[in-house]
This record gives sequence, structure tokens and C-alpha cells, in this order.
Amino acid sequence: MTSVIVRFTLLLLFLAALTATGYFMWTSEAIVNATAETAHRFDTDAGRAERALIELRASQQAYVAAGQGEPFWIERVSTATSDLKASIGALRVHATTPHAQTSVDTALAVLHDFEQMDRRARDYARTGQRLMASDLIFSDGLELTTAAVSALEEARAAERLVYEQGIREARQAQLIALGSFAAVALLVVGLLVPLKKGEAAGSQTSEAPPALPERSSLADSLDLSLTPDRKADSWATEDRATAVETIKLESIATLCTELARVVDTRALPSILERTATILDASGIVLWIADPDGRELTPVVAHGYSPQLVNRLGTIARDAQNVTAAAFRTGLLQTVLADAVSDGAIAAPLVTPNGTVGVMAAEVRGGGEKQAEKLAATSIVAAQLATLMGPPVSRGQSKQIAGA
Repeated sequence: MTSVIVRFTLLLLFLAALTATGYFMWTSEAIVNATAETAHRFDTDAGRAERALIELRASQQAYVAAGQGEPFWIERVSTATSDLKASIGALRVHATTPHAQTSVDTALAVLHDFEQMDRRARDYARTGQRLMASDLIFSDGLELTTAAVSALEEARAAERLVYEQGIREARQAQLIALGSFAAVALLVVGLLVPLKKGEAAGSQTSEAPPALPERSSLADSLDLSLTPDRKADSWATEDRATAVETIKLESIATLCTELARVVDTRALPSILERTATILDASGIVLWIADPDGRELTPVVAHGYSPQLVNRLGTIARDAQNVTAAAFRTGLLQTVLADAVSDGAIAAPLVTPNGTVGVMAAEVRGGGEKQAEKLAATSIVAAQLATLMGPPVSRGQSKQIAGA
């Protein structure tokens, strides 16, 4: 993405998403804090009212207690009743749910009934009718205060339920907002990351197979994680960047003649070494298919350490790399070099019975673009194919590798 206008637009989109998400998180958190404060205040005030109701009941019971002054407790109950009416009325104002408001109204109505009953109990206590006063206080008074406490408890539970539900919804909305911002940020970053020109596509022969993921080197196409062992090279870097080495037909002819005389697989490593010299390849791996043609196994390699070859494993027929592509299609495959990695050539080993393997070479100096080296690789691969015969099992492949 190189357009300045597009990049600037994406940057504005990112900043807008960041600002909107930050503002939403700030406002939602402020609402959550305000709701929490309101719920806590309601719960605290309702709890105080419940305790005041219990104290009111105990104060009224002192009317008929022996040795207690009636005027003192009557005055105290009267004051406590007035305070409770005011505090419960304030709860009605701060209640946010219909159920809580109804419960508070019930508590106020019960308190009003208690006030009416308390007047009769006072009259009985003042006139010395303690039995009648006790009957009212310990039956109606106890029942009314209990009902008022239960109504306030229901109001507290209703407010608490709505508060917890609101908190859950707010947190979910915040998570959605953060997830949306993360998606926008990833999209913007993905679009702003520049692509290398060499990643557009790997070069192929005139009959190209289905599109494959681009790989920067043969080591990538073989799923290697280490750099191949390279011999000392006396050429200067500048000279190798500009020089185009030509392939001598005499060298290819001599190599093919020696291949035709090979009777023992132990000669293959030296053959690959000479092939690497002709192709200016830093490494070559000979892959052989199993009898079912489902996977390729490395049997001989040059230019790579034995430990690295042991770690190669197998390549599935449908793997997304040039080695598997050359095996599937029976066509020469190439990968262009870039600033970091050399190029690669994968030549199929084709026999009358079909493709039995692949010779993969990591070439230097832009050899993957030189017609002479591509032709030389195809010639060597064709000659190697005559030595392979029908596909071999994995156990046989290991025997060849150890030969």
C-alpha cells in the first residue's frame, strides 16, 4: 500500500477508531461508577432503615416493660417514626426500578399502619391497661415492623439485581468496543505494511501449475530453518551480482556419461557435488517418492549438514512448495532470489512409469533465471531418473541415503 492518500486515510480511520473507543470506554466507565455509587447509597440507606425499624419495635416494647418510664419511650418512638418516614420517603426517590419503588411504598404504608396502632398502644399504656397494650405491641407491632423490614429487603434485592445486570451489560459493551477497535487496528496495520516486490509471484516454466505460496529460498521450500553449509567462495560479491556464468556442454556431457555408468548408489554424493559445481548451487537435495506417490523423502543431499538433512522429514504430495509442485506436475519449477536468499530450481525425475522424485537445487548468481542452467538442471534430472527405477518405500529410501 504505497498511495499517500490511502495511507493517510487509513491513519485517520485508526485515529478515529481510537478516539471513539476511548470516549466510549470513558463514558461507560463513568456511568458504571455513578450507577455503583447510587446502588451502594440505596443499599446502605435501606439497611439503616431496616435497623431503625428493629430499634423502633424494641422501643415500643418498652411501653409495657417493668421499671421503664413510659413518657421517655413514647417520645422516642414518635421521633423514630417520623425519622423513618423521612428516610423511607427518600428511598422512594432514589429507587430506580418499579419493583423497588413498589416495595418502598409498601414499607411506607406499613409504617403508617404502625403509627396508627402505636397511638392506641400509647393510650392503653397511659391508662394502665398494660395487657391491652402488650397485646397490640407483641402482635400487631411485631407483625407490622417485620412486614416493613421484608418490604425494604425486597427493594434492596430488586435494586441489586438491576445493578448487577447493568454492570454485566456495560462490561460486554466495553469488550465489544475493544474487539472492534482491535479489528480495525489489525486491518489498518495489515494494509499499511508494504509488500516486497519479489513476493508478487515465483517464476515458473511456460506451463505453469496452480498458484502456490511464494517462497524466498530453497530452504523455505524444503521447510528448513537453518542455512546450508556453503563452501568458501573466492568471487567478490560485486562480481557475482553482475556475472552470468555459462554452462559448458562438455561438463554436462561428462557428468551424464558418469551417471550412465553408475552402478552403486554410493556414487551419488560425488555426482551431486559435481552437479552443484556446474550449476553454481550451494545445496542440492534428491527427493524420492514412496510407492503410493503420497510423499517425498530426501535420500541424498549435498551442501547441507547431516543434522540438517535428518531434520528435513518428508514432503506431502499436496504441500504448497515448489518441490511438491514439480512432483505433481512433472514440470520444472523455480523460485526467484531476493535480497536475502538465493534462487531455487526444482526439476522432476520423470520415468516411463511417471514422476518418481525431484532434484531441488539452491542456485546462486541468478541461475534460476538463466536458460542454460535451467536446461542443464533438466538434463541432469532426466539422467538421474534413469537410475531411480520405480518408487521405493521409506525404508529403502533410508538405505539409499545411508549408502
